[in-house]
Amino acid sequence: MTPFALLQDIAQRCRSHAADLPSRTEAVEYWRGVGFVLSGRRFVAPMNDITEILTAPKLTQVPGVKHWVEGVANVRGRLVPVMDLATFLSEPHGTQRNKRTLIIEKGELLNGLVVDAVLGMQHFPVDSMESPDRAELTEKITPFIEGVFERNGEQWPVFSFEALSKDEHYMDIAV
Repeated sequence: MTPFALLQDIAQRCRSHAADLPSRTEAVEYWRGVGFVLSGRRFVAPMNDITEILTAPKLTQVPGVKHWVEGVANVRGRLVPVMDLATFLSEPHGTQRNKRTLIIEKGELLNGLVVDAVLGMQHFPVDSMESPDRAELTEKITPFIEGVFERNGEQWPVFSFEALSKDEHYMDIAV
């Protein structure tokens, strides 16, 4: 056998015993958010809107404000107004034990929003977001929903703090 024929034989045997290339899979891009419970219902908010999650901070009451304004808190040297989101939306409350305060910083808006519980980071495929009108929500909450994700037959409406910050009723806290 000539050296060239030997190389051809080795190459042929390598091809016949070689494993197939792995199948090409497409990478799925995921939307990330923080899950929270409000009035017994799950919601999710974009990760970049929430700067911090706190247990109930020490509050100072503010006179002459609407009933859903709980007060102001000193959060890392900054005065943050804290609002009860369920009360603002005229929704029933959850248990006091699991309540958390989401610190929201959206443009010039800096607020603490009290929610019933925080469910941690949630991931959904970006292309699976559906229209907000698919969410089965009360009329008061609907303007603040920018879409809905579904997982295991359960809806996860995407809460928009930007829409909340533009709401004239939310921004008008004086009695």
